[in-house]
Order: sequence, then structure tokens, then C-alpha cells
Amino acid sequence: MSTYPYNLVADVAKVCKTLAKRKYNSAPDLPPDGIVQTLFDVAFHASFLTEEGRRPGFRLIYYSPGDFKNDSKPPVYRKFRLLPLIQEKPYAVSEINRLAPAAELERSLICVYDASKTPGKSDLRIWGLLDVGDNWSKFVHNEVSGGMPPPKRLTITSTTPGEISISSQGEIILTLRHGKISYPTMGALWNGAISDFFDKARENLYKDAVKAVQAKVWDKAGHDDNYPHRFFTDFLERILYYVRLRKHGGSILVVPDYLTHSDSRLTDRVTLKYPCKYDYAWESLVESLAQHRRYYDLYFPLSSGKLELTQARFDEFCRLSGNEEGVNDRVADIAKTIASLTSVDGAVVMTDKFRVIGFGGEVTAISTSLHEVTLADNRPNTILIESFGTRHRSAFRFCSSFEDSVAFVVSQDGGAKAIKRVGADVLLWPDINTGFLGL
Repeated sequence: MSTYPYNLVADVAKVCKTLAKRKYNSAPDLPPDGIVQTLFDVAFHASFLTEEGRRPGFRLIYYSPGDFKNDSKPPVYRKFRLLPLIQEKPYAVSEINRLAPAAELERSLICVYDASKTPGKSDLRIWGLLDVGDNWSKFVHNEVSGGMPPPKRLTITSTTPGEISISSQGEIILTLRHGKISYPTMGALWNGAISDFFDKARENLYKDAVKAVQAKVWDKAGHDDNYPHRFFTDFLERILYYVRLRKHGGSILVVPDYLTHSDSRLTDRVTLKYPCKYDYAWESLVESLAQHRRYYDLYFPLSSGKLELTQARFDEFCRLSGNEEGVNDRVADIAKTIASLTSVDGAVVMTDKFRVIGFGGEVTAISTSLHEVTLADNRPNTILIESFGTRHRSAFRFCSSFEDSVAFVVSQDGGAKAIKRVGADVLLWPDINTGFLGL
């Protein structure tokens, strides 16, 4: 049974105070502490219940009818769709549980507000479902070219009994999991040792994409020359996201692209039940980037009036749009296929260029000196490896024995960890759950 920490309100307020200093995507306005406490308490207890044997999960948002009215005003017209309840319901565990099956996690939020008119008192009510659509989910995973985030309001999500994630506008603030508070290490894939491991592959994708469009640089104007680098990391995040969605858990061992399934540097450390060669990702990523560039090379001159919209240019624009959509679908399918391999017992072994070497891997590496791992974001704190399950310990041993590697472990509850050996230490990033849905 998980334990509910009563300092959760203070911890959320502390993080929001830090976020408030940012220029963009700042923190949400928090209601009084008493209301926040009630929101968290009820959501936490609702996370344990089922409806007719189902555990659908839910997303709650502290969002009033006035908030919706303001968000619907031009010029910032947010195009959210509201399903208001004619009769408001009390904010209670039973009501959340009844409504959750109708509110799909990726597109709908259960709206809660304080209906009290008496100062110092609160009366939390459920007053509707907010349909924000799934285009933001698709956008952050590069499935569409644009998307609108959910409102910048306090949001509570539960997908697992005893677990709630606190977020705003899709960005996770913190997660309560197994009675402990964890903070997403947002920069793990973008800065530091994990990012450094992928630098060479990321730069190679940039070069291949530039070559595909017959240019010297991606963006000669310098507005977004790092887009191919981001696209690489976004694809990696997307694979991990699809693993999480499967709710089976899994692990991915990432090695340099020069390794093959028969290389002794690999076979001495892991036995692959299903050695294979699945090598469609890189070519598709390059093609997707090229189609993206060609599309916008025509779109911007046409939209600004620098080019006249002729029949030939319109036909070309439609062709490019269709091509981009098609290759983006292919990239998504490839990420889903790689993620699906983690459902087989054992690890997936993949290179830093997303070539799958095999799956169903059993780590045979032995590291007699490995007794603990170091928290990467809170050194010098260490954790004994006996505190973790078999899947995690296998990843620790593999990375300990082969420094030029990275491991990702996704738990059944959706938590995602990263592992990398740096010098003599095996570092652990305990929560890289950066999904922009607050899931």
C-alpha cells in the first residue's frame, strides 16, 4: 500500500515558485492550500478504485466555467470543446470513478472548480468534461506538425493505483509513486552523460538530412538549425512513450551502431533469444526531415506572398503535404514496432541509430564490484542495487560492464529510468518521464 505524503502541497508550491521565474510556460496559478490538499487527497484515493472491474485512469483539471470563457475569447481562441453537466456533481471519489471511463486520458479532462460563494470556505464541484483533442499528444511525438497544449491550470493524472502526477499545460511538476515523490529529470536526454552518448548519432542525422535536401546547413537563416537534433531526441522519447503506453514494462539497451548481434563485445554480455535486423528507422527519419524542409521551403514563400500561388505550385504543395504525412505515419509505426518488442521477456538491444539487433535479451554480464548505483541528479546519494527488481539489476550490470552504452528501463507503472556508467560510477536517472501529457 502506498503512503500519501502530506507535504505534497508544499512540494508542488515550491516547484511552481521556481517555474514562475521562466519567461515561457511558467507555473499555473495555484488555489489556496486547503483546496489543493483536497484535490490531491480525493484524486489519490480515487486512483485505487475500479468501475465494473475496469481501471481506466483519469485526468482532473482545476478549471472553472470562467476559465473556459476566458480561454474561448479571441484573439487567443483555444478551440477546446466543453461538455458541461446540467447538474454539477460533488468532487468525490465515487463521481471521479463513474466519469473516468468517458474521459479518455489523452484528450479529455474532468473539470473541477470551487463553487463556494463564502470567503474562507470551499465547495469543490465537478462541472464538465473538457475535450482538448489528441493533436497535442500527436504533436509532441512528431506525428503532426502542430498542436495546442492543454490549459495552464493545475492538472492531476492517475494511470496506476496509488500514483498521481501533477502537471500544468502538459508539463509534469512531480509524481507521487510508491509513496515517494519524484521529480522528472527533464534534461536527461538533452544534457549531460545520456545526451553526450547520443551526440555522434544526433550529428550524423543532421548531416544526412542536410545532404538529402542538398544544402550546407539545415536552416541558413539560423532560426531553427537545431531542428534535426531535436527530431532525433523526440524519436527516442517517442519509443519510450509507446513502451509506457503498453503498461507491460520493458528495457532497452542502447549500444554504438558499429556493433552487430555476433560481436563478442555484445555476446559476452547478453544472450539474445531473438537476434534480428530491424533497420528502417534511420532512413525514414532522414526522409521525414527532408519532406519537412521541402514542405516549409514552399509554404513560407507562398504564405508571405513572396511567391505567386499558381496551379503548378498548388499541386506541388499538395504533393509535399501528402508525402510528409505519409512518412510521418511510417516513422510513428516504426517507433511503435520497436516499443512492442519490449513486451517479450528480456531486453531489446538497439543501436544509437535505432537499428534493432535483437530482443528477448538476457544479460549475462557479471560485475562483482557493483553493489550500488548513484543518483545522477542528486549526487552523492546512492542506492543498493538489491533495492531494485531483476529488470533494473540486469541493466545496471550491462552498463557497468560496457561503459559505451545506455539503458532505459520502463516499469509497469509507467515510470521511466535511464542508466549510464560514467567513470567508476553507474548513474541512475530515476524519472525521465517528460511526456507532455502529464501521464
